[in-house]
Amino acid sequence: MARRRKVNSLFRSKGRSSEWRLLLLLLLLAGAWLYQWWQKNQPPATVAPVPGGAQLELYLMPGDGAKAKARLIGLIGSARRQVEVAAFELDDREIGRALLEAAARGVRVRLYTDRDYRREARESLQASGRGGRERCEEVRRVAVCYDDREALMHHKFVLIDDVGVWSGSTNLTWNAFARNNENSLFFPLPGLVQAYRGEFEALWSGRAEGRGLPASFRIGTLEGQVFFSPAGGTAGRAALLKTLRQARKEVLIAAYVLTDRGVLEELEALRRRGVRVRVVIDARNLVNSLDEEMKRAGIAVRKDGNPYTQHNKVIVLDDTWVVTGSYNFSASAYRSNNENLLILKSPELAARYRKELEAIWRAGEPL
Repeated sequence: MARRRKVNSLFRSKGRSSEWRLLLLLLLLAGAWLYQWWQKNQPPATVAPVPGGAQLELYLMPGDGAKAKARLIGLIGSARRQVEVAAFELDDREIGRALLEAAARGVRVRLYTDRDYRREARESLQASGRGGRERCEEVRRVAVCYDDREALMHHKFVLIDDVGVWSGSTNLTWNAFARNNENSLFFPLPGLVQAYRGEFEALWSGRAEGRGLPASFRIGTLEGQVFFSPAGGTAGRAALLKTLRQARKEVLIAAYVLTDRGVLEELEALRRRGVRVRVVIDARNLVNSLDEEMKRAGIAVRKDGNPYTQHNKVIVLDDTWVVTGSYNFSASAYRSNNENLLILKSPELAARYRKELEAIWRAGEPL
């Protein structure tokens, strides 16, 4: 009888232990979910304004292509401690040489790029062949890591020490600077560098979806926000749609592709309210975009006239707001691709972008 009581007690003890372990596991899972939800729903961190009156720089390709590339190479040449590059594609020997020269003088140079462009990256860094299949390698003193997901590592940003951020639509390729419709911005904001660097470090460490923490910033009279996909893609898309809803007079878009039905719905609602909505889409991507749906909704749509690529992802609203960055207006941009989305409030900047988009619109072909 004593042995039976001992065995029954043992089973009850083990049962309670299993229940406690299950409860602990559920609590840990709930805590992890709450932490991820909290991260994605944090308001943007605030970046302090830059002292000394440094100015934002804007380059519009192809017209500013030579000047923009020279400026980027000069920035890399000015680096003293570190350069981080997150680029969908590096296929330019001049930029590659600037990175090699920086590494040769002791600057820590890191390149994070899409696996599909391994060969181009190695050739730009004067290395022969495709190399191995490893995730990371050293190419002539430049540390290189490759994103190996099916989704795109679609960033196009460069960080120079704690000096500033180069970002926009421009891939680091000869075509992007010399032929395509593109835009690049240089933000001389140390705080913004830290926001971008946090995203870069997450990617570099193997967190393929990034950190996804947004940031807000000011430079002069410009107010801005940056969002990172896919970890922060839902918040970025929500901010994009909210910005669209603020339009009262005009929305002008130059898009490489437009497939996000949420964006289409907002544009249709704006048109019904009397807002003038115009969209130019890259000629080769019309078949992949919602051009027929836009036309049925009464939205004016044109095929771009550049014989190469209309690669901008730009929206100008009411001579006040500019949306730009690497972020295409697609579901993949917020759900799966690595992207940075910039939402900027500045009448001066909007006027410069609007002039460029008007020229692209006039060169386009009505559908």
